[in-house]
Amino acid sequence: MSLVQQPNARVRSKAVCPHCWHVFAAYDVLYIASHPDLLGDPRLGPEHPPRFLPTRFTPDCAALDVKGMPCRRLACPRCHLEIPRAVIELKPRVVSIIGAPACGKSYFITAQAWSLRKALAAHFRVAFTDADPLMNQRLNDYESLLFLNPDENALVELPKTETFGEFYSSVLFNGQAVHYLKPFLFTLKPAADHPNARGAARLGRLLCLYDNAGESFLPGQDSFARPVTGHLAASDLFMFLFDPTQDVRFRRAISAASPQEQDVAAAIKDRQAAFRQESVLNEAAQRIARSYRFADKRLRPPLAVVVTKFDVWRSLLGDSDLPPAWRWSESVGLAGVETHAVEDVSRRLRTLLLQWTPEVVNTAEDLCDRVIYIPVSATGTAPVFDESRNTWGFRPASLKPIWTEIPLLYYFAKWERGIIGTTRPNRSPVDRPPAVKYSESPPAVSDG
Repeated sequence: MSLVQQPNARVRSKAVCPHCWHVFAAYDVLYIASHPDLLGDPRLGPEHPPRFLPTRFTPDCAALDVKGMPCRRLACPRCHLEIPRAVIELKPRVVSIIGAPACGKSYFITAQAWSLRKALAAHFRVAFTDADPLMNQRLNDYESLLFLNPDENALVELPKTETFGEFYSSVLFNGQAVHYLKPFLFTLKPAADHPNARGAARLGRLLCLYDNAGESFLPGQDSFARPVTGHLAASDLFMFLFDPTQDVRFRRAISAASPQEQDVAAAIKDRQAAFRQESVLNEAAQRIARSYRFADKRLRPPLAVVVTKFDVWRSLLGDSDLPPAWRWSESVGLAGVETHAVEDVSRRLRTLLLQWTPEVVNTAEDLCDRVIYIPVSATGTAPVFDESRNTWGFRPASLKPIWTEIPLLYYFAKWERGIIGTTRPNRSPVDRPPAVKYSESPPAVSDG
């Protein structure tokens, strides 16, 4: 009995590998041998257990390897890298995070995951969990360092994302080593007390996040042997992280408005990029346009321009605090995203960017028809200098992320169906996530 023939199996007819983006039929998924004597895989090398297409199963539907050991771990039929079962059960949502070196991608992704874990369960009745804790180990370690640190007053800093090494998986194709970026994988499903709980299997999503080093988006860095940004062609949402403290025009405006900028300037001096940030987005746009799927601009997914380090430049946006991005309804029993409030902030931020960095707006809107501008701060505070180590860091006790969860909350409320609801501008009750016939594609939205 194969995987898809199991009576209680809920699998999709087709799946997408989150490593190599190969589309395959669910019944072609490979299993990973369990017997300790079985070693050696033609794709991964002699130290890895072999992958195989099973022909024998136990009564409880575990595959049997050639030594008769039950096997439950799965692998992609093309690259042979291990995949969680959610790959064949849930529809994927690929999020490509683009940004220049030192723009704060790792801090943002860490704060985003931490904020989503809290907000989705408490306010939206949505279960947000690691699809594979081992694959998310690096991110989990970052979350623990920043938000679960037993020494709240210690100065901590996340390591720079590297272009090689442990962040990548090496696969052999005809003797040629190909390096794939390891994704962060999460499952997102309506919880038991969600209005659409009965449709959890149908409405659930596998969220695939890709955190490239900023150098990966420089010209010439993507090749057959290193398809490090190949996820762009499979993406459902682009996020471009723009750091205004790295732009000289923004820095002058911030310095005039906030003395705190002087400290931030010193903190980023050693890691400041020597090139224009919109060139990174432009290079990503070139790679996106070369893909068959997104050759037509009208078919491209939304783009969220995420403007980082809001705690530094917030005075430039006018109001000192951002409005609430969601609202709880006692009658419905869950919160809805205030999409109109997010869009109002987006319009104001777009105007600010046009004033100081118009090329960022022009590049973003030339790439995609649907663009939202969102201010965030992964830390909510400026870094502190550690004289003993001659470096900068953050005290966990001072960390207060601002709006880091909003890009994904807005995406699911605006362009998905059935998981996260919205509110109405007239402050009437929260709209429930629509319990209607499910659409496999995001609903058409007019952004005029």
